[in-house]
Amino acid sequence: MNIKEKQEWVWWKHGVIYQIYPRSFNDSNSDGVGDLPGIIKKIDYLSSLGIDAIWLSPIYTSPMHDFGYDISNYREIDPVFGTLNDFKKLLKVAHSRGIHVIMDMVLNHTSHLHQWFQESRLGLNNPKRDWYIWRSGRNGHPPNNWKAAFGGSVWEWDENSHQYYLHSFLKEQPDLNWRNKEVQKAFFEDIRFWLDMGVDGFRLDVINWIAKDKDFRSNPCIIGINGLQRHLFDRNRSHSHKIVKKLRKLIDSYPNRMTVGEVFALPPGNPELSASYLGTGKDQLNLAFDFSLIYRWWNAAQYHRCLTRWYESIPPNGWPTIVLSNHDMPRALSRFGMGRNRDEKAKVASAFLLTTKGTPFLYYGEEIGMLNIKLARGQILDPLGKRFYPFYAGRDRSRSPMQWDNSKNSGFSKTKPWMPLNPNFKKNNVKVQETDSSSLLSWHKSLIALRKKHKPLHRGTWLSVADGTNGYIGFYRTFETEKILVILNFTASKKKYSLGKESKIKLLLSSRIYEKQEFRTTELCIDPYEVCILMVTKVFNEKSQ
Repeated sequence: MNIKEKQEWVWWKHGVIYQIYPRSFNDSNSDGVGDLPGIIKKIDYLSSLGIDAIWLSPIYTSPMHDFGYDISNYREIDPVFGTLNDFKKLLKVAHSRGIHVIMDMVLNHTSHLHQWFQESRLGLNNPKRDWYIWRSGRNGHPPNNWKAAFGGSVWEWDENSHQYYLHSFLKEQPDLNWRNKEVQKAFFEDIRFWLDMGVDGFRLDVINWIAKDKDFRSNPCIIGINGLQRHLFDRNRSHSHKIVKKLRKLIDSYPNRMTVGEVFALPPGNPELSASYLGTGKDQLNLAFDFSLIYRWWNAAQYHRCLTRWYESIPPNGWPTIVLSNHDMPRALSRFGMGRNRDEKAKVASAFLLTTKGTPFLYYGEEIGMLNIKLARGQILDPLGKRFYPFYAGRDRSRSPMQWDNSKNSGFSKTKPWMPLNPNFKKNNVKVQETDSSSLLSWHKSLIALRKKHKPLHRGTWLSVADGTNGYIGFYRTFETEKILVILNFTASKKKYSLGKESKIKLLLSSRIYEKQEFRTTELCIDPYEVCILMVTKVFNEKSQ
C-alpha cells in the first residue's frame, strides 16, 4: 500500500466492522461468561476474517439489570469481563493486527447505582439533583403520559424526596438530564478517558433519545390503539443534535476516531431520521444506523427499496452503514433462512452486506450462519422478554454463545454457559467450516478479501441496474477506471441479465463453483440464489462487433 492509498483509506468508512457480544464470544476463566481475555485468545480468528474493527457491547461496571446497558461506573471494567489491564492488553493486541476497537457508550441513562444518581436522589437541594430528570406529580399522578420502552410509565416515584424520576427503559436505568452543562462536561470527561487510552471509536446507544421536551408535554395517543402513543416529546428532539455536535468536536480533537449512532425509531425504519444525525457529514456523527433492512422479508424488491431510500436520505458528505443483524434483533438467517436453501440465502445476504455502498457491520456468528435459539419461559433472562412473554421472545435468542467446535459447550467454556447453546453446534461451528472451502465461513473470508482488494467495493459509486422486481438485484460499483458488476439472485429460479452491449467480463467471485474466467457476452445467466461478482473490463461498440 503506497502513501497515497494510506491517505485515502479510512478504516471506519472503507473497512468491515465486527460486533462482539462479549458475554457470548469466548470464556477464558470457566465461569460460563465470555470475557476480554477470551476475546484476546481469539484474535487470530478475528484477524483471519479480514475485519478492520471490533465493536464491543458494554463491558463497564454494571449490576446487569439490562446486561451492561445499565452502567454504574464508566471508567471501570466489570469483573465478569476482566480488568482494565485486560482491556489495555486487548487494545494493544488488536492494534498490532490492524484491528480497531469500538466501545459501546450509553449516554441516555446510567444505572440507578451510579454515584451520580445516588447523590441525585439524596434530596431536592443536592448539587447533582438536576443531573437527572426529576418532576413533581400532577394531582396524584405522574407528570405526563410518557411510556417506557420496556412497558409502563417512564416515571418512578421516589418516596424519599416525593418526586418522580424519569427512566426511558427500566426503573434501574434513570435518564440523565443532558440540558445540564455539568452533565455534559462530566460525561465528556469519561469519554476522554477512553480516547486517551487509545479507543478508536464509540457506538452511541439510542442517541436520538437523549433530549426530552423541556416543557414535558404529554404524547398524543394513537387513536383506536389503547396504551400506544406517538413519541413526539420524549425522543427525537432537536436539542439532541446540539449535544451530538459538541461530542463530534471532542472526537475530532483526536486523530482517526469515529462515532456511530443507534438511531432507534418506532415504527421501525426511518432512514431520514437516521440521516439527520449525520448533519453535513462533518458536524455530527460519522455514521448512523438505519435498521430498515432488519424489518424486511426475504424479497429482492424490498431490499432494493430500503437501500435506495437510505442512500437518498444521506447528506452529500455523509456515509451509509449497512446492517442485517445485531444483539437486539433476531438473527438474519432465522428471519429469512428457514427451510430449504438456507446457506444459499445466507451467501446472498452476506454479499449484499459486503458489496453495497456503505460500512458493513457483521454480527458475531453470522459468518457461520448462527441461528436464534429457542428458550422456555424459565430460561429467559432478558427483562424485555420476561415482561412480554409469550408475545415477544426477547433479545436472548440472538445472544447465544459462539459456536467454536463440536466439543462439550462448543469450545466456548469448560462449564455450563450463561445461556444455552444452539443444539446445532455439533454440526455448525467454526472448526467444521474452516476446513470446508464451500462453507459460509470460507465465503465470508473470500468476500471480505475481495472487498479489500478492489477499491470499487469499498469506496466506489453505486449505480442500480436491477431493482429486484424480477427477483434479483444488480448494481455497478465504480472507482476511477475500475468497474464491478454485482448480481444477487434472491430466488430459486434462474435469471438472465442483459448487458446491453457485448462486454468483456472477468468473473471475480461466484457462490457457485466456477473457476475464474474471462469471457465476452451480451447476457448473463444467473443460477438460483447465485451471487455473481464480475469485473467489466471492456464494452464493445457496434462497429467493433
